[in-house]
Amino acid sequence: MNVCRRFLRLLVGLALAAGAIDSAAAMPGQLPLGYRIAAGTYPWTGQLHALAFRTANLSSQAVLTQWEAGAQLDRQDIHARRVYLGGSRLTPLYWTAVDTETQAVLDGIEPDGLGAARLAWLRGDLRDRTLRRRDTRLGSAAGSRVHVVAPPSWQPMQPGHAEFRQRHDRRSTMVWLGTRDGLLHGFDAVTGRERAAFLPRAMLPEAAAFTAPDGAMPAAPCPRPSSIDADVSGVWRTLLLCAIPAARTTTPAHPGTVFVLDVTTPDAATPIGLLWEAGGNPALPLSGSGPVGAVMWKQDGIRRWAAVALAASDRDAGQRAGLALLPLDRTPQRWSGTHAVRRMALPASGCGAPTDATELLAVTVQSAANGVARAAYATDRQGRLWRFALDDLGGPAPGPAATCLYRQRGVAGQAVEAPVVVQTGQGALIVYGTSSELTAVADGANPAASGTPARILALPSGDGVVLRSERSDAASRGDGWTLTLPHAGERIETLSSATPVHLGFTTLDEHGQARSYLVDAGTGESVVVAGTDGLPAHAVTGLPWSGGTGVPIGVVSPVATGPATAPGTSVRDTFSLDQWNVRGDVAEPLQQARWHRRRGRLGWRELIRTSP
Repeated sequence: MNVCRRFLRLLVGLALAAGAIDSAAAMPGQLPLGYRIAAGTYPWTGQLHALAFRTANLSSQAVLTQWEAGAQLDRQDIHARRVYLGGSRLTPLYWTAVDTETQAVLDGIEPDGLGAARLAWLRGDLRDRTLRRRDTRLGSAAGSRVHVVAPPSWQPMQPGHAEFRQRHDRRSTMVWLGTRDGLLHGFDAVTGRERAAFLPRAMLPEAAAFTAPDGAMPAAPCPRPSSIDADVSGVWRTLLLCAIPAARTTTPAHPGTVFVLDVTTPDAATPIGLLWEAGGNPALPLSGSGPVGAVMWKQDGIRRWAAVALAASDRDAGQRAGLALLPLDRTPQRWSGTHAVRRMALPASGCGAPTDATELLAVTVQSAANGVARAAYATDRQGRLWRFALDDLGGPAPGPAATCLYRQRGVAGQAVEAPVVVQTGQGALIVYGTSSELTAVADGANPAASGTPARILALPSGDGVVLRSERSDAASRGDGWTLTLPHAGERIETLSSATPVHLGFTTLDEHGQARSYLVDAGTGESVVVAGTDGLPAHAVTGLPWSGGTGVPIGVVSPVATGPATAPGTSVRDTFSLDQWNVRGDVAEPLQQARWHRRRGRLGWRELIRTSP
């Protein structure tokens, strides 16, 4: 993910929701505040609810469902649906349009000869009772995340992006979701109507087998979507980046796969384009873990782009895990010469442990204000955080080896949450969690020069805890912080920036209780709010919540906005974040925070701090 752009969007947005971003193409109040994934009648079917409720008063509110995607999909004419097959090119998913190899795959499932019927089932035909029964055309989305792609937002210092933003500022906001029938769906955020669906070629054998009543249910094709605006080959477009995790224990097995869709014009007759779909192989062992990032660098004065995916280790071939930079301006058949895939492997050891069998989990890219990549940060199953320097991508010589910045003390990690980069007055902090520990580490090419992260104490209070640093000078030192989750068997589920200065994360304990935390990203402590006596106090966090919406629904609103700035002056704006817990048909306030932004005299740079 591009950290700089994400940070700027948070600065200029006045109303965010978990999974929903304000869009110029919709009138105020039309876009949902959040989305809830639910099960269908069968284990292999599902629902997606778009939610809305009043947020003006911090009291319990009735929740309305603006639309449910499965119901909307069931009302669509299956022949009018825009369903596409990937591979070397984008192909409409019709029996007469697909090639003979695809027909053979569909025909080859026992009982054979039903290829056309299986393809019709994938398009949504519910009539053939010899195939798997279902109550709705929408498949289960268990394990998937909703990803919203809004019209382009402001991105300074990006040549040509202003014109691109103005040209597409009225396009539809889209909701993307992968389901466990092999399809990636794109829904209109206002109406819930499916605009497009995509079946990766790598998922075709599993999707075909799944149509049989006894077929195994595949994983979702894009469980962690991400998106970015990029001027690939000099043309700005909005790209959806997806990974399919490798399946080594299922039948049929498949390597990790990465694919990139052009989603610039969802209102067009052909709403998506396929840049490429790349499957892993012995020479390029893609793992498909975590979200896919993107990097931009300048080479001979030209802006070059690549998707950043994770490469698995291969002991037999002597290959260690690392990053694979997959060119966005060429198809895989032309990845050679100056457009070859760049491999950035881990060193032989790091933070006191070898890496020959290390498995990387997730990666984040940090970029400068002009979009040029600076570094990538990746997590592994041993609880380590790795820094890959990207400053030298445009040079002829390879950059320095990856550096291990920190190793957590907890058990082996499994969370595929990408690290979050937080900008503080002392520099960047990289926040990550792979299991029962969450750590913020100071960035630096020489980690030995950094101090030890401050330990965060969890003090029980009511249904949650108050988080306080054991060091009173932790914020001024800038060494970061580390928190061991306070409940038995508690582990990280989600991790994200709630605001430019606040961090939100959710957990699940050994009893199945979900909890939500909101902390000051720079210190790791509970946010500061006005106490019952009116004085500043650290809030109770780690509160139980329903977990149905993936993350608590957050609404950011201006509290006090300063006047227009004059030369040589600055003003201060104040914003509030209200997080809501949706339980059934009721939304309840969960946690609140405020922060300030100073603008004017400092130009586009803004000083931000929290306060009650």
